[in-house]
Amino acid sequence: MKLELSENIKKYRKEMNLTQEQLADAFNITVGAVSKWESGNTVPDIMTMMELADFFNISMDVLLGYNLSSKSIDDLSEKIKKLTNSQKYDEAKNEADKALVRYPGSFKIIYACAQLYTVLYAISHEMNNAAREKAIELLEKSISFISQNTDPDISEFSIRFTIARLKSSSNPKGALDDLKKINYMGIADLDIARALMHSGSLAESLDRFTRVLFTFFLHSYEFSTSMAIALVCTDQKKNIREAIELMDWCIGLIDMTTDNNSGYFLKMKSILLTLKGMFLSCIKDYEAMKKSIDQAYALAKKYDESPSNALAAKIKFWHAADDYKPFVHDTLGTNAVDSLNALFTQSPEPVQEKIAKKMDAAEKYWKSIYSRGTLEKSMSEA
Repeated sequence: MKLELSENIKKYRKEMNLTQEQLADAFNITVGAVSKWESGNTVPDIMTMMELADFFNISMDVLLGYNLSSKSIDDLSEKIKKLTNSQKYDEAKNEADKALVRYPGSFKIIYACAQLYTVLYAISHEMNNAAREKAIELLEKSISFISQNTDPDISEFSIRFTIARLKSSSNPKGALDDLKKINYMGIADLDIARALMHSGSLAESLDRFTRVLFTFFLHSYEFSTSMAIALVCTDQKKNIREAIELMDWCIGLIDMTTDNNSGYFLKMKSILLTLKGMFLSCIKDYEAMKKSIDQAYALAKKYDESPSNALAAKIKFWHAADDYKPFVHDTLGTNAVDSLNALFTQSPEPVQEKIAKKMDAAEKYWKSIYSRGTLEKSMSEA
C-alpha cells in the first residue's frame, strides 16, 4: 500500500486554482507548512487531514491516495458479479460482506455489492425491503468514491438514477423530486410516470406516459433510418437485407401506433419507403424497388395536399395534457415530394460512391416519376 498524500494535496490545490498562500490562509497556517506537506517533509495531523478532505470535497482514501492491490479488488468485484449473475446469491452475499470489510473505500467493491443487493430486491418481487435499503446505502456510499471509477458506463448520474428508482417503488411521492432533478432530456420520464401512477396522480401519469411514447416513436424512427444506412454502408448483401427489414419494421410501427395515415406520418412513411427502394436497388430487386417508390410517391402527394407537422392526438394511446402539442421538423424541406427528391440528389450520408452507384436504378426510376408529376402539375396550373 502506497500513500500519495503530498502529491494529492498539491494536485487538488491546483485543481481549485489556489496558491500555497491561499491554502495556508484557508487553514490559518503558514505557507511553509503547506510547502512541507507538498514536498513530503511533514504530514498534517489526522484532524487537519479530515478538514483537507472536506475542503477538497473528496474522501480520506482519495486524499491519502491508497494504492490498494488492484488485482485483489478486481478479482473480488468480478467474483461477486459472476456469483450474482449465476444466481448463487448466498455465496455472493458471503463474498460481498467480506469484501466490504476488507476494502471499505473501494468504489469497485462497493458498487458490485450494491448491484448484488439491487438484484436481491428485484427477485423478491420488490418485497425484500432490507435488500433495497442496503442497495441504496451502498449506492449512496459509492458516490463518495466516484473519483476511483474507470467504467465509462457508470457515473454519478447513473447511480443517482438507480437510487431514485429503488426509492420510487416504496415511496413514489418521495422519489418524484429525485427523479425530476435528474430528468435530463426526459430520460427519467418513464420512471416519473410510474411514480405518479403509484401515488394516485393518474392524469399526470398518463400525460407523462404519452410523452414517453412520443419520444420512443421518434427515437425508433431515427434509430431505424440511421442503423439501416450504417448496414448498407457495409456493402454486404445480408446487411442490406437487414436494412430493408428495418424499414419495414418502422413502417409497421407507424401503422400500429397511428389511427390513420394523416399528417406528418404520411411524410415519415414516404421517406422510409423511398429509403427501402434505394436499398432494394442495391440488391437488384427492381420490381420491389419500383413498388416501394410508387407507394412513397403516392403518400408524399397525399401529404402535400394538406401538410402538417403536428402529431398531437394523431398517435394511438394519446393521453397528454392539452398544453402538450409537439411538432416535428426535418432537414429535407416542407414539401414531401421535393423532400423525396432531395434524398436522391443528396445521397444519405455517409454512403460511399460505390454504394451510391448501386442506387442509380432507384434514382432513375424516381426521376421518371418526379418529372412526370412535375409536368402534370404544371399543366394543371396552366
